[in-house]
Amino acid sequence: GTAQSADLVFSGVSTTSDDYQLGVVWSGLAREAGIRMTVVENGTVAGMRKAARGEVDFVGIAAPHYLDAVNGTGKYTEDPADLRAGYKKMKAIMGTPTGMAQYVTRTDSGIKTFRDLKGKKVGIGRPGGNAGEITNVLFKIHGIGGQVSGQAIVYAQALEQLAAGTMDATLVFAAMPNALVDNTSRQMKLRFISPDLATLDTFRKSITNGQYYIYKRIPKESILRAYEGRIEAETDAYFWGFPYQIMVRGGIDEETVYRLTKALWENIEKVHKASASLSLVDMNDALESLTADIHPGAARYYKEKGK
Repeated sequence: GTAQSADLVFSGVSTTSDDYQLGVVWSGLAREAGIRMTVVENGTVAGMRKAARGEVDFVGIAAPHYLDAVNGTGKYTEDPADLRAGYKKMKAIMGTPTGMAQYVTRTDSGIKTFRDLKGKKVGIGRPGGNAGEITNVLFKIHGIGGQVSGQAIVYAQALEQLAAGTMDATLVFAAMPNALVDNTSRQMKLRFISPDLATLDTFRKSITNGQYYIYKRIPKESILRAYEGRIEAETDAYFWGFPYQIMVRGGIDEETVYRLTKALWENIEKVHKASASLSLVDMNDALESLTADIHPGAARYYKEKGK
């Protein structure tokens, strides 16, 4: 049925997740706009199922995984037809940054670009992990495929080896700041290594569902602030990943979503102050690589802003 703007429920993954924190800030902004919104935790899959049933109104999900929900693949293979129908009625309000693939090295390693990893020992994540497979694709499209000693190893151990000088660089897939990277930065100066932006089109064509992947720009100011200057940032960094969509279930009216979208973006500085990871929420990226249609209420606001 049609939701009443007095009883909206925002479902986050957990009380420590970025989307839950966004929901908490957003609920305060909504209240100032005359809309009451409660924030709960359900996890992604359970949250999606509750949204499809009309038990919650807003939920976050990774862009490629929304396609799994609609198509009955991945973690949604056992979902009945009525849930799939509910997923198809959902619309997106915005995309936000979530976990991102960050490549980190010591500042004294001499490694400044992705191609500088040639001949180096590099951690590529846990054995069998998707991030490791994608990292090997990146080596190939940067012209250094087969010329990097990729080590399948969990992040904590890779960073320990980086600190000991037995690893040259490592992948860490996480939000920013990350506690493991932060702890390592207290032992030595670090820097992030970015993929060559000119490789994005080839990158997307080289991986499954690649059209939904992005090279996310992380302003140097955000890096310096998140790690209190312990990570060198002479320029902006770029991490690969995919958007995390904030979805709204079917039945939420256009005016309510318009007012909520406006309340968020016109007070975005309050969101940025909530955490270092939320400081990366940017309207310029909000509509990039989404896998669902934009809700008419959100689309109305973005159109007013020329997006």
